[in-house]
Amino acid sequence: MKLAKLIVTFFYIGHAKVAPGSIASLATILIFYLLAKHLTFYWLVIIIFLITILAFFAISVYTYKSLEKDRSEIVIDEVIGQSIALLPLLLFEQTNPQQLFMCIISLLFFRFFDILKPYPINEFDKMNNTFGVIFDDILAGIFSALFLIIALSF
Repeated sequence: MKLAKLIVTFFYIGHAKVAPGSIASLATILIFYLLAKHLTFYWLVIIIFLITILAFFAISVYTYKSLEKDRSEIVIDEVIGQSIALLPLLLFEQTNPQQLFMCIISLLFFRFFDILKPYPINEFDKMNNTFGVIFDDILAGIFSALFLIIALSF
């Protein structure tokens, strides 16, 4: 249970008093920015896939006896979604200042879709199960990545 808590709260970031999801997204961006020069698009896809599988099991264990599956301290789903939103940055050549700026744009897009949850994201958010907890953020990340690709194309 302690390992599951460590994972789902993304090293206890989920216990932040204010905006734990936004803080987890920001932490994801900082990690990405520091490691981007060592990552390829395909490696990040593999990492996201592995974290998603790990998160699925950890959230299931962490919320096993809880009626509420999408608890506020669970932020590993934001890490997954924000990571997906960052994927396009590995496909476009950028200087460091441009990449930092686009990381921030990615954060804004992701938080927009994750907080407002437009259709079809809201349909998955209504599910009270592990799949819904993770998949609404995956969709928010995909929408954000698409908007980031448009922004990077100009």
